[in-house]
Amino acid sequence: MSLRHHRVEWRLLMWLGVAAAIAGCTPGFQPRNFANPEALFRASLLEYQRKHWDNAQTGFERLTNDLSARDPLLAPAYFYLALTHERRGQYLLAAQAYERVADGFPDDTLAPVAMLGVGKSYQKQWRKPALDAEYGQKAVSILRAMLSSYPDAKETTEAKAHIAELEEWFARKDYETGVHYVRVRRAIDPAIIYFKDVVTTYPDTKVARLAWLRLHELYSKIRWKEDAAETCTAMRKSYPEDVEVKAACGPAPAVLATPATVPPADTMPSPQGYARPAPR
Repeated sequence: MSLRHHRVEWRLLMWLGVAAAIAGCTPGFQPRNFANPEALFRASLLEYQRKHWDNAQTGFERLTNDLSARDPLLAPAYFYLALTHERRGQYLLAAQAYERVADGFPDDTLAPVAMLGVGKSYQKQWRKPALDAEYGQKAVSILRAMLSSYPDAKETTEAKAHIAELEEWFARKDYETGVHYVRVRRAIDPAIIYFKDVVTTYPDTKVARLAWLRLHELYSKIRWKEDAAETCTAMRKSYPEDVEVKAACGPAPAVLATPATVPPADTMPSPQGYARPAPR
């Protein structure tokens, strides 16, 4: 390759580098460049639709800081700011922005959607059942409040589904704590407390069946026969065809027929067509 060709190639690379640097220095999305809040809102929404999360967040944050409390754009600005935080995985910031909509504009059509967003954002912060359930408790509290405040909102179906998911995690957390007490600490009493909490507080969860089985196992181990029998009665009622329940409790006891009680003669009805004789 000639020296001249090397020089041309080097010059081309130099110009490409300069062009890239210039492009990088070109002013990008700047909220101050828009004439009014309406224009900034439209531009920020366009950035959101293009998945330019940084620009969208910058625009919506500027709007939430500049708009008056009565401006009709304030609620949607907070709402889209929350969505932007959510897309970036910033769930605590998303929850805070959603709460500004729900608390500040309870009569707005965005309010139930925002409350659902608060609950979902807190739920995202509870990453495993074994971890601290503080965010899970916040999530379920918000979602239940949403069902109470907006019972006819279309978002109620999704809210109920998230509550069911959270309750499954709460039940799993208590169940695993009970298992830990048995296997690691060899402590039966606290394990029973946790298993009973599962079957009492979260009876409709999948984990409830396991908690019942562990309760029966522990009651049988410490020879609390009456309590073991009561767990079998409860399990047969809730899980009549479950194989593990049948193996633990055996066949259901036969139900003896109750003999009919014969009423006194003077209270029995007379056969049709015959008069009952008068007592002597």
